[in-house]
Amino acid sequence: MPHKEEEYTEFTPDLYPPFPDNVPTVDLQTISLSKLLAGNAAEQDRVFEACVGRGFFYLDLAGSETGETILRGADQIALTGERVFKLPLEEKSKYKMAKSLFGYKHAGATRTDKAGTPDTAEFFNVSKNDMIVPDDRMSRPWPIEVLNVKPLFASYVKSAHSVGMTVLDIIAEKLGVDPSEFRSRHRIEESSGDHVRITRGPPREKEEMPEIQTPSHTDFGTITILMNWLGGLQVWSESSRKAQLGGLEPDVPGEWLWVKPKKGCAIINLGDAAVKFTNGVVCSGRHRVIPSPGAQGQWPRYSIVYFVRPEDKCLMKTLKGKGIPESQEEEGEGLTAHEWIFRQSAALGNRFDN
Repeated sequence: MPHKEEEYTEFTPDLYPPFPDNVPTVDLQTISLSKLLAGNAAEQDRVFEACVGRGFFYLDLAGSETGETILRGADQIALTGERVFKLPLEEKSKYKMAKSLFGYKHAGATRTDKAGTPDTAEFFNVSKNDMIVPDDRMSRPWPIEVLNVKPLFASYVKSAHSVGMTVLDIIAEKLGVDPSEFRSRHRIEESSGDHVRITRGPPREKEEMPEIQTPSHTDFGTITILMNWLGGLQVWSESSRKAQLGGLEPDVPGEWLWVKPKKGCAIINLGDAAVKFTNGVVCSGRHRVIPSPGAQGQWPRYSIVYFVRPEDKCLMKTLKGKGIPESQEEEGEGLTAHEWIFRQSAALGNRFDN
């Protein structure tokens, strides 16, 4: 490892030990992004099958410009995150998530169980909208470490958002919905809760399981695109159609299964907004994050997530389509996406005053 302090990095994927083979893992389909972009019907069928099943799948990013942008960009954004997390707490706290989904969350700001046990991860949420507009149109200040690589964030945001739209187009076609119904609710230039989340989970303090980095939950956006290099993500063995949130733990028998990181792949999962729009046809997968297993747990765990979420002014109402069960909602009824996401986030235990 380099000796000069300014060259040192703790994000070193090439040095990470392999994922252990003696822990229970979930079996997920691996879908090819390049095949999806080429209109491969069989691959589209597999996406839809995964979306109505567990709501999780691997996305192989090889062979397309969009995928390569995400692969390269995730590494560079993780290094940017490391520079941000190395700042003094006082400096990071200038960017805290005060009445906002964007900015810095310190470790311990979220409860992980009924006893109020604090989480152990810190993260920094970088707004999609601020990264794709000129500096004088940004909604809030950002650390110089982020602003120095703003074009990196812009290209990553556009590529990850387009992946989300590709998945939604497939769901729309399968359900007899005009794809514009989804796209008009997720226009990249419109204000929304979309953001890049850079997370750092500390190394494991004890060998036994453990410190919860992110508690049991389902995502409350539409599509989530995750890049990670170490284990830590777990899904509940029972589908989220059965396992509802109860005391921050699923309320049906089962076990937590590890999602093994797969080189060259993103991990895609659907969120509650997709469930709402389809009236429960697709599934929002229940998951949590704990320190990495085995020898991997000796390393800080970085992850890069892009959340595709509905536009702030979008009404959270079920769409109409031949494959979507009819909703009992009254005409005009429904929260805006902005209200919906804040309510869902608060229910998860996030405190916006940090």
